[in-house]
Amino acid sequence: MSPRTTLRYLPIPTGWQALRYAILSDGNLAVVATDVDLAKEWSRIFDGLGSDGPIAPPSRIDQLTDSGRARLLTWDAGSWQDGPVFPLETPHPLVDRFADGRWLVVGARAVGKPNARVLTPEGALLARFMLGDGIEHIAIDDADRIWVGWFDEGIFGEGWSVPDMEWPPSSNGVACFAPDGSLVDLPLLPKEAGFIADCYALAPAGSGVWASPFTDFPLVRFVPGMPTRWWRSELDGPKAIAVDGTYALVAGGYRNDAARLALVQLEGPGNGEEAMLLATWSMPLRSAPPAQNDRVPTWESPDLLAGRGDTLHLLDDGMWHQWRVADAVAALGHT
Repeated sequence: MSPRTTLRYLPIPTGWQALRYAILSDGNLAVVATDVDLAKEWSRIFDGLGSDGPIAPPSRIDQLTDSGRARLLTWDAGSWQDGPVFPLETPHPLVDRFADGRWLVVGARAVGKPNARVLTPEGALLARFMLGDGIEHIAIDDADRIWVGWFDEGIFGEGWSVPDMEWPPSSNGVACFAPDGSLVDLPLLPKEAGFIADCYALAPAGSGVWASPFTDFPLVRFVPGMPTRWWRSELDGPKAIAVDGTYALVAGGYRNDAARLALVQLEGPGNGEEAMLLATWSMPLRSAPPAQNDRVPTWESPDLLAGRGDTLHLLDDGMWHQWRVADAVAALGHT
């Protein structure tokens, strides 16, 4: 196992339900929570889908979302610190924070309405704008630009039109926006690298992001105004990336590789060179009961698996694990 830092984080305050955890630009842990029981409603819906009995009553998700409140909490000095409270509006919120303390809250699904909100540190609404449907990741880089990575329904779906554009920004799989929601010009993924059908991993780093998209899972560096760099990779299905110099930690994968943590070296200028695999370890994910007649190990979904800058973060079962790329490199005796 590569060197890691492990901290215990406490359950959120009673009466609130965690919806989404995030690592902020300053490295702090945040959670967006709600005071309505969405988990119970989702469980009722999915249990009804799998039963042979009467059809379950209509979903109350929209009703709960409209009536519920959201609350942002940050972890500091061993406890959760109070943040703003505001209308929930979406059952699938994603969150990050600008350098001046303003919050960005984005609904992963959009039905023709602006799904991004910019809030003051106290929770007052400053702006709304559209970032499209089917969002997998959002992140704010060191220049306060907003990065978005979409999953397949957002990339290939309809319902979002942008003036003077034949196809919306989501059709590219990854896009960059200014803090006011205006689109920032970004070089596309080279054709040789394949195409983006689903942005599996997106990690802010400096003035850009790293990504690993389906279908070919290259490791890609996007920076506005700079040529897109990319490396071929044999690591299928990664969920998170962290990069430091010419080394990267790549976490996650399909099925029995879900707990994989891999260290690779990115040699060359980034014109399609192979990412050299140096070592692999297993992350401490909780095991889940295997499906019937399935001998492949499975794991519970963690609260969070994400990369930010040079560090990978795993939140699972009340433990916050962190791996720095430089520590993994040093453990192998590389310089």
